[in-house]
Amino acid sequence: MTTATAVEDAEAEEAVEEDAAEEDASEPALAPEVGTSRDNPAQPVTDAIAIETSGGTMSVTLGNVTWDANSAIAEANMFNEEAPDGQVYITVPVTVQYTGPESITPWIELYISYVAEGGRSYDEASVVLEGDFMDVGDLYDGGTAEGTMAFLIPEEAVGSGTFSVEGFLTSGTYFVAAV
Repeated sequence: MTTATAVEDAEAEEAVEEDAAEEDASEPALAPEVGTSRDNPAQPVTDAIAIETSGGTMSVTLGNVTWDANSAIAEANMFNEEAPDGQVYITVPVTVQYTGPESITPWIELYISYVAEGGRSYDEASVVLEGDFMDVGDLYDGGTAEGTMAFLIPEEAVGSGTFSVEGFLTSGTYFVAAV
């Protein structure tokens, strides 16, 4: 190989590397999978989140939020406390379908919290509801159940957050838009 050929080969290789680098820079970055970040949440009603359990899979779908559930909470049980000044109860329907050889108890297997736009999360409120998610019994293969969860949040957090959804003893947090 002559010196001129070696230089030409090196220049050609360098041009190929530059072209590849330009292509990489011009390709848009892949968006995270729907529901895996607060910036790209799953949509309520239409998007189901699949969460692996120790023996199968839960398919979880959240519904649309009731942004002022104060009167419904008060009517559901006379011992439910009123929302303090500056706070409001919200509710969200949760549907779980189970596929697998074992059974699951959805309210044990699933953890959901409301995450306000500012990043603060709020756990499920300790109130009694009609159709409470805590009343959902065991699900066996193909079983589906729906229940409602309540959260006590600041009034300024209404309409601007997401729900985080996690399975018990599983990895990964999923997000669903709160609408």
